[in-house]
Amino acid sequence: MPFRFKSKLMTIMGIFSILLTLSVSLVDQHRLKDNLITGYKRESALVEDTVVSAVSAADKAFQIFDQDIEKKMKTNSNALLQKYQGNPDLASWDYQELKKEADGMDIYIIDTTHTIVYSSFVMDIGLSFKGEGSFSKLLEERLQGDQFVADGLDQETNTGKIRKYSYVPTPDHKYLIELGVYLESNPIFQSFNFLDISSSLIQKYSYINDITVFTTTGKSIGKMGEDGRSLVVSSENMPAFSRAFNENKVQEISGVRDGYPVTYRYVPYSIEYDDAATRFTDQRIIEIVYNEQELQNQLNQNKQVFLLQLLATIAIALIISYIITRLVARPMYLASHDLLTGLSNRAAFESSLIASIEKNKKKQRKTALLHIDLDHFKLVNDTLGHDAGDIFLKEVGKRIRSAVTSPNAVAARLGGDEFVVILNPIENTQEALDTASHIIDELKRPCEIQGIDVVKSLCITASIGIAISPEHAEDSERLYTCADQALYHAKRSGKNTYSLYGRDTKKSDHTLAL
Repeated sequence: MPFRFKSKLMTIMGIFSILLTLSVSLVDQHRLKDNLITGYKRESALVEDTVVSAVSAADKAFQIFDQDIEKKMKTNSNALLQKYQGNPDLASWDYQELKKEADGMDIYIIDTTHTIVYSSFVMDIGLSFKGEGSFSKLLEERLQGDQFVADGLDQETNTGKIRKYSYVPTPDHKYLIELGVYLESNPIFQSFNFLDISSSLIQKYSYINDITVFTTTGKSIGKMGEDGRSLVVSSENMPAFSRAFNENKVQEISGVRDGYPVTYRYVPYSIEYDDAATRFTDQRIIEIVYNEQELQNQLNQNKQVFLLQLLATIAIALIISYIITRLVARPMYLASHDLLTGLSNRAAFESSLIASIEKNKKKQRKTALLHIDLDHFKLVNDTLGHDAGDIFLKEVGKRIRSAVTSPNAVAARLGGDEFVVILNPIENTQEALDTASHIIDELKRPCEIQGIDVVKSLCITASIGIAISPEHAEDSERLYTCADQALYHAKRSGKNTYSLYGRDTKKSDHTLAL
């Protein structure tokens, strides 16, 4: 990288750092936060008790309604078991009709891999719980058991809506029949809906930004994330969440939300029943997000100044980002890519080949090199002009990319009509042969330029030489030489074919011995 470019980059980054530091320094948040921290702790303790009490009241109210739902779920589950005994072909069941017969409860069939294979709720078909930790273990226990089990309030994985689920295994333990019922429309649940209670507490206490009830798996009950699925605990807060569950103690962590400092408190909570054991869904963690409201009130006095500073910082950041992008992105791209086709260039190819061979040698795996050269390409330039030749080379690059499906493969243009592909790694030689055949087939497809199908009219085809490391060579230069020799053999053998270095095979395989 030139010294002048380094100087410019360092100057820009230095200015950016200074401006950012000055902008942040103008807001003396730490001093005000220290003055308010005692009041925050006192208020948070009061709010926490209020939240837990409110959620507890909602749970106890729902307990009355819950018993009636469980009876219906058990009756419907027994009916499905009887149907299974009479017709174990689950694929033949009409799940929408069965949902009507089950009072609108959705039906899920979970197999031994903990995957939903059939359901009246089509969105969840294919959903797998394998690897879901304690919940996956619980499903296995229920699958191997012989009892009907109903959980408490839970969330629907794909939507985050509140549901109640029940489970019963089939007699042969091949499937777990699950029922799910929505709860939002029930009058009792609406009266004691803890989501509404949480909203009222957020409005009542200025210190609260948000209240969310999570299951022990980290998924919220009744809230959806930006992806439309159940809201989950953020990855940076998961350690504190896990400690709260494992140690059964309140955990606190500082963070930033919407640009302002906040405190996350995770409060473990268990639903207590007088006559029933604790169920999987009866253990919860309540997340309460506290803000520094008084600090914000003081900052409102300088709101106009703050907004101007914020806009200026954003504008400066965008301008600097644009400048850096113009200075760095394009040169870095051109340093490793072919300008015409967008494939890797020779320098990037040589570096990738060396790295691939060394890496695979350590792991005792194979690297394949395909050397590709177009047959009769000169006719395109001579007949239609160099602009048409460039258009055709771009199309060739696209087709090579589409033909090479391995995510670790590297496709490059070395210059002119010469291309290479690194397959890294390959399981066997046949994988390289199949890829070469696919590339040849792709390049046989019609390609119209200036109203002429150049592939058909000018007989443009491709010849490919293949070499394998370490079978044919253990270093990049020798491997390239082997592939080049194989390419030369393919050209001599009639073109429009491929040749594997040093191996005798049938002509039907397009592979000829050197």
